[in-house]
Amino acid sequence: MPAISRYIKILSIPDLLQRRSELEKILSSEGINYTRHESQDIINYEFESESGENANYLFSAHYDNYRLSPGANDNIAAICILIDLYKELDSRKIPAKFVFTDAEETNHAGAKFYAETHNLKTLSGVINLDLCGYGDSIVINGNIKRFTNKNLLARHNAELVKYLPESDDIIYRKNHVPVINLAIVPKWDVQYLKALASFGERLLGQPPEFDLIFSQMEITQTFHGGIKDSPEFIQDSAMTKIFNYLLDSITYKQEEKWIKTCLKIFSRLIKKLRS
Repeated sequence: MPAISRYIKILSIPDLLQRRSELEKILSSEGINYTRHESQDIINYEFESESGENANYLFSAHYDNYRLSPGANDNIAAICILIDLYKELDSRKIPAKFVFTDAEETNHAGAKFYAETHNLKTLSGVINLDLCGYGDSIVINGNIKRFTNKNLLARHNAELVKYLPESDDIIYRKNHVPVINLAIVPKWDVQYLKALASFGERLLGQPPEFDLIFSQMEITQTFHGGIKDSPEFIQDSAMTKIFNYLLDSITYKQEEKWIKTCLKIFSRLIKKLRS
């Protein structure tokens, strides 16, 4: 299987128009039948694996970048993960929906456009990926049973946290759709995230202590134009961890059902042989 990070350098382009052009070339080369969903300056890319009409879950990631940064971890790593996840699910004939949203960095305009033009009530949940190319510890904000059960989290060294930096997940939450926001961070940053969660919703403002703790996190160097938001800092191992977690999440029940079916068939054969 080709390296999951094979398109990082190609897509980490500061110019958004060039980034779109390269993304379209890659989607076409991978045999992905995508739709350009446009509104004024916004362009979302949508596609479905197998029979999308029966898909219960939407995998979402933004492809735009912060100002003129390379945007490798924010958020091309997530785009590359979902390209490979689509290919794997499609080969297994497992239905799922995918959207690569535009303008996350400008008030989540792409996700808003998607929510306004689609019936989100048909979804069992949205899995939003942001910051998925640097670190060793998977962190998840939100709760969708299929993706957050204890056994699954333990298998992938993943943790539920009450705070992650805002992403397109905020738009899906406002539309009352079950959603998780997914990232991977260096191990020590998990403790910082837990500390940040103690400040609650910060309805009365953001205290200086919040900014101080936030600034100490290593992951902050990998987004919004940080010094590590470049291709050379993206870790294939981090992206693979996210991919394996997602694949396990979406397939484990189906695999259990397949095993039970095989056991039933085997049991019937044994009975026939004995009779």
